[in-house]
Amino acid sequence: MKISKNLSAISKILLILLLLLAVIIGSIFSYLLVAGYYLNLDINVPENTTLSVVDVNLNMQNAETFNITVLNPTYSPTESIITEILVITEDNKVHAILNVNPELPYELNKGQEETLVCDWNWGDHAGETLKVIVMPNEGSGAVYEVATSLVGLEISSAIFTTTDTQRFNVTIKNPAASASDLKVTKITVTMENGTDVDIREVSPLIPVTLLTGTSTTFVCSWDWTNYRGMNATVNVYTSQGYEFHRTETTPKAAQLSITDSDFDSSELSKFSIAVKNSEDSIAVANLTTVEIVFEDYTTEEVSVELPSLPYTLSIGDTVTLDCLWDWSDHRGETVQIYVKTSEGYLGYTQQTLP
Repeated sequence: MKISKNLSAISKILLILLLLLAVIIGSIFSYLLVAGYYLNLDINVPENTTLSVVDVNLNMQNAETFNITVLNPTYSPTESIITEILVITEDNKVHAILNVNPELPYELNKGQEETLVCDWNWGDHAGETLKVIVMPNEGSGAVYEVATSLVGLEISSAIFTTTDTQRFNVTIKNPAASASDLKVTKITVTMENGTDVDIREVSPLIPVTLLTGTSTTFVCSWDWTNYRGMNATVNVYTSQGYEFHRTETTPKAAQLSITDSDFDSSELSKFSIAVKNSEDSIAVANLTTVEIVFEDYTTEEVSVELPSLPYTLSIGDTVTLDCLWDWSDHRGETVQIYVKTSEGYLGYTQQTLP
């Protein structure tokens, strides 16, 4: 009886061992089949770590940052250390992201996915397609293309009036094609000499939300008397982090213009021009010189027969200057005519000689 029981137990053990052996052999065979299939496809498990960008999230309500989600796949041979994040804009400029949370360098383990917050204002590139690049210390990085939404204001006009140097008007429009309403929170002016002015008195009071397809004119109180005749860049900022700019030249105290020019083909040794000092001027203009600029950018000063220069031109007045100049060798050419003053004001016109 004992021998029979022992034989039965041994038989069961042998059967279990045979089943285990069959499972092992089957697994090896299956592996060889799968490995052979992938080898035939020339697919190999990577030897170096290769990162993958899962997503780049641009929030229209916060253009000052973006989120990037990076994955170190489970099949990577090692962990990876992210050392740098770059953005390439459509003008092919490369922007290094200096502030990232969590801070770089950042170690990403095998199979780990991490979302990084990048402090970089992409609002100036709204409507563009950006290339975001993740750079590891070793192995292959990743490139992800993302299209930004068309979000943006238009500064339709910035008007500085000669007769009122205590304020200026700026009209701001949120186009119908814009993807979001925007809230204007600040207006500043940057002068060509580097002076920055924060406009604190604005009507209507800011912040003001501009709905898509609407515009608003803001009256900005600021004394720009000492900045006449200079380039002024008006800057508009929104709560969402977008910035918009427009550059205008502030008017000088006297606004000169050449309203007419007369070249008579029967008198090739003279011509006349009508010069006006605008009604909007606040100062007289002392005319001193008339100058011709040719197509090759050479210049020639011409004599004025009547009235004699210098000549004081009052506000709102027009004077005709009879100029002595032999233009017979320049017929058919296009020239520029300038009237200059002792104060630095200029009048200008362009004329094709008959």
